[in-house]
Amino acid sequence: MPRLSRPKPAVRLLPVGSFQLDDYINTVKFSPDGRQLAVGDASGQVVVWDVGSGRLASRAAGHRGAVLTMGWHPEGRLLGTGGEDGVGRMWNVGTGEELAVLPVGEGRAWVEHLAWEPGGHRLAMTAGKTLQIVRWPENDVCHIEAEMAGHASTVSDICWRKGHPGEIISSCFGGAKLWTMGGEQPLRTFSYEGALLAVTLSADGQYLASGNLDGSVHLWSTATNQHWHMAGYPCKVRHVVFDPQGDYLWTVAGPDLVAWSAKKFEGSSGRLFRGHLGWIQGIACHPRRSIVATTGEDGLLCLWQPKSTKPMLSEELNVSGGLSCVAWSPNDVCIATGADNGTVSLFSVEGAGESR
Repeated sequence: MPRLSRPKPAVRLLPVGSFQLDDYINTVKFSPDGRQLAVGDASGQVVVWDVGSGRLASRAAGHRGAVLTMGWHPEGRLLGTGGEDGVGRMWNVGTGEELAVLPVGEGRAWVEHLAWEPGGHRLAMTAGKTLQIVRWPENDVCHIEAEMAGHASTVSDICWRKGHPGEIISSCFGGAKLWTMGGEQPLRTFSYEGALLAVTLSADGQYLASGNLDGSVHLWSTATNQHWHMAGYPCKVRHVVFDPQGDYLWTVAGPDLVAWSAKKFEGSSGRLFRGHLGWIQGIACHPRRSIVATTGEDGLLCLWQPKSTKPMLSEELNVSGGLSCVAWSPNDVCIATGADNGTVSLFSVEGAGESR
């Protein structure tokens, strides 16, 4: 007698907790151990939420103007933030104390991007055409170690080169630049005749990908001069992320989500995933699997896997507006979403299973 196939379990979101801030949520970031969630909103508030207890650990009126970016130190004890006031700020997460004010933009340009070096010794911040590197030693006294000002336009994104201490990539109009500490000129330029909006490196560092203003994605091999160009997007490509295994490159342009197989870029075509009714605002990869979460101005949270162009899950979380950002905890316990009405929500995911 033939066996009956078992139906796949439905993917469900299970509420973990939520809280309300006063303004549009610009960014949500889990701590490296996944136990805390940092949130920055358009009013300048910096909030740290304890996931286990469901209580606010700290709350500060951190910036004059919106919080635009934030990043956890790899050890989880420090939080860096940047905002419209043109400064970077450093916080002791345990006490909520502000440890340093770093005038990167000097009141003339917003601090739009920051990133900790994987080892945690340096913090990179951008403001306007400037990339500044701050050294953060063990005694919690920071100093400016390097400043890279050779950009043709505002720095649009940054990423550290894992496994190469002191090396960082920045993007702007005309391409991406690879810098090292103490170097006045970039080690290498990844040229492109247009404006880059976002950059990301594959987990093994083999590929550098950019999302571009002209509705395209460009890839470079970091070891050779080989590169690939993927055009035809309906509008500017605002997000590019590799999954943890490096099998897929996920890209976002307007309401469209497109995945490319990293096994063969040349001669292949991207796979289009449609499920959002408006522009996708945020994207986050599962920490270990080839699954991504997206949030959009339609108020939907969607989960996707490469094998199917239909979402594993599509749930409307904000019926009166949009979802502005999303994060997946490093320990796979929670997904966090931020909304344009100031709501922050946490969920666990049931039934996602193993996916490659």
